[in-house]
Amino acid sequence: MIKANAVLVVILLLVSGCASLSPGGRSGSLSERDIDTFNRAMALLESEDYAGGIELLTRITENTRASAVPFINLAMAYSRIDELDKAEESLKVALDIEPRNPVAHNEYGLLLRRQGRFQEAREVYQNILQRYPDFALARKNLGVLCDIYLRDYACALKAYQAYSAVAPEDEEVRIWITDLEWRVEGT
Repeated sequence: MIKANAVLVVILLLVSGCASLSPGGRSGSLSERDIDTFNRAMALLESEDYAGGIELLTRITENTRASAVPFINLAMAYSRIDELDKAEESLKVALDIEPRNPVAHNEYGLLLRRQGRFQEAREVYQNILQRYPDFALARKNLGVLCDIYLRDYACALKAYQAYSAVAPEDEEVRIWITDLEWRVEGT
C-alpha cells in the first residue's frame, strides 16, 4: 500500500509540475544522493520497515527543502505507524514548500479525517478541488468523508459522481453511487 501511494505521489507531482525527483539545480529538484536515499526509503516502506524508511526520509528532509515529495512520503509513513502528530508536521512543511501541491492537500485531508477533524478535512478537499477539479482521488476521499463521517449524502453523491466521471472503471464507487441515489431519493 505504501509503495502504491508513494508511486502515486511521485507520478502526480511530476505530471502536475509541482515537484521533481530528478537531479539538478532548479527549484523542486533533489540531488542524486537524495534520490538514491529516497528510492531506498521507498523500498524499506514497501517491505513495511517503517522505522528504516522513516530514518532515510528524515535524512533527506533534514538536508533539503527542495521538494515536498520526501515530506509527503514521510508523513504517509508516520501515519502508517499512527504517529499522527509527526505526520501532520511533515505535511505542513510539504505545504510550506509547495502550497498548491494537490497530493499534500489530499494526504492532509486524510490525516484530518483520521483525527476526527471532519470539517477541516472537508475544507481541505474543497479548496484543492477548486484548483484541481479533476483530481480524482480527492473527489473520492471527499465522498467518503461526506458519506460516512458527515452523513451529508448530497455532498457524497456529487463527489462520487465527479470521481466516477474520471475513473469509470471503479465498480465499487458505482455501487456507492447507486446506494446514495436510493438514500437521497428516500429523504
